[in-house]
Amino acid sequence: MEEKSHPQGRADARDVILDLNFVPQWAKKPPGDNHYAKKEYREERPRRDDRSRGGERYSAGRSNDRSRRPQSDRRDDSRGERRREPQEPIKELPLTVSFLPEQKRLASLVRQIHHTRRAFPLMDLANLLIHDPEGYLVKMECNKGAPEFELFQCRKCKAVASNEELITQHILSKHLMDVYETEEIETEPPAGNFPGVARCRKSGILLGPPNHHSYTEKVAEVHAAHFSNMSLEDYKRGIDIVKDEALVEQWKEESRKQTVYKLKSDPEAAEPLDKKRAELEFSKKVPGMIERTHRAVVPAKVAQSLDDRDVTHAIKQVWNKESRFPLSMSFAMRAAFRHMHLYLFKAGKINFVTHIKPNPVKPEDTVPNIAEVLMFLKENPGSTRMNLLEVLHPSLDPKSDEAKHALQPLGWLIERGHIIEFFNGTLSVPLGRRRH
Repeated sequence: MEEKSHPQGRADARDVILDLNFVPQWAKKPPGDNHYAKKEYREERPRRDDRSRGGERYSAGRSNDRSRRPQSDRRDDSRGERRREPQEPIKELPLTVSFLPEQKRLASLVRQIHHTRRAFPLMDLANLLIHDPEGYLVKMECNKGAPEFELFQCRKCKAVASNEELITQHILSKHLMDVYETEEIETEPPAGNFPGVARCRKSGILLGPPNHHSYTEKVAEVHAAHFSNMSLEDYKRGIDIVKDEALVEQWKEESRKQTVYKLKSDPEAAEPLDKKRAELEFSKKVPGMIERTHRAVVPAKVAQSLDDRDVTHAIKQVWNKESRFPLSMSFAMRAAFRHMHLYLFKAGKINFVTHIKPNPVKPEDTVPNIAEVLMFLKENPGSTRMNLLEVLHPSLDPKSDEAKHALQPLGWLIERGHIIEFFNGTLSVPLGRRRH
C-alpha cells in the first residue's frame, strides 16, 4: 500500500470527513446507525422502546435472534386488507468475515497524523473507519471445512451472493444500463377495440387493456419496479378494470411513447432494441461478468445493499461486534501503518500510532532548559502545555511572546520523539530501557 505523505502540505478535501478531534473510545456514546439494519429488517417495525434508544439496539438486540426464524410480512393495502408473505429463514453460511480499511480513507488519516505530529489511539482510529459508511472494505473467505461452498461475485461492482441465480439477477437488474443508453421515441397508437383499461389501484398506473398483447408484460414490469415485496398474485388482486373511454385514450397516448435501447459502445451502428430484446442480448454477457471465488473483498457501500439476505446477515453479525470493539479492523490498520512507516507503541494498555518514532533521552544528557521540561513531564505525565507554563514559568502571560519562546524547547523535543504529544494535547516522555 503506497502512500506519499506531505506532513506540512495542504490536507485533501476528503480529510474533513475524518475528524480526529474525538474523545477516547471508552468515553464515546453508543455507536450510531447500523449500516446493515435496514436491509435485513426492512419489513419489521421496531418496538417503541427500541426506536427511542436509537438504531443500534433495534438492529443488534433481540430482533437479531428473531431473524433466524421464519418471518411474515404483513402490510395494509389501500382497502385495509391484510396479506401474509412467508419469508425463508436465514441460513448460517460457512463464511469468515473481517474488515479492512478503505485505502483513500486510510491515506486521509495518515496525512492528518503527519500534520498534527500527535499520537492517536489505534482502536479509536479503527472505530472511526468502521462507522464511516465508506471507510472500510468487507473481506469474506469461505471456510476450509466447507470446500464445496463458494461465492459468486459481480466483476463490475464487486457485489457477492451465495448462489449464482442471485448474482445473475443482480447483474441483469443493476448493470443493464452500463451497456445500453436509452432513447424515447413516438410510435403509432395501439389499434383495436378496447372496452376498458386495467389500472393499478395502489399507484394509479394504467396497465393497458387485458386483451392487448402488452398487458402481461406491463403488469410484471410495474410489480417488479414498485411492489416486489409482495407476490405477483397478490399484486394482481389490486388491479381494477375501468370502463372509461377517456382513460382508454390516455393509455393509447401513453403507449405511443416507447423506450429503445442502444449500445453505448456503438449507438449508431446497431439497430435500437426494445427492453425485452435488450435484456435478452445482455443476458448472453452475464456469465462472463460472474466470478466464482472462495475469497471476496467488497466495498462497504456495496456490502450494505447486497441482495443476498444470508450474506448480509453474516456481515451484519460481525459488523455488530466490530462496531463495539473493532478488532479485525485494528489488526489490518496496524499492518498498514507499519507499511506506511508509522510507529506503534503502547501506553498503559492502549496502543497508539504516530509518525514520530519515540526516542527516550536522559535529562542529564541535555542542556538545562530542555532537562527542566523533561524532568517535569517525567514526574507529571499527562500534563499540558498550560501546565508547563503554570509551573515552570508562572509569571508569564500564556498569550505573550515570552510564553511562546519559553515553550520552544517543547516543539524541538516533540519533533525528535523525546516527548510524545497525544491527540488530546497531553504530554509524556517515552519509556525506554535505561542505558548503563
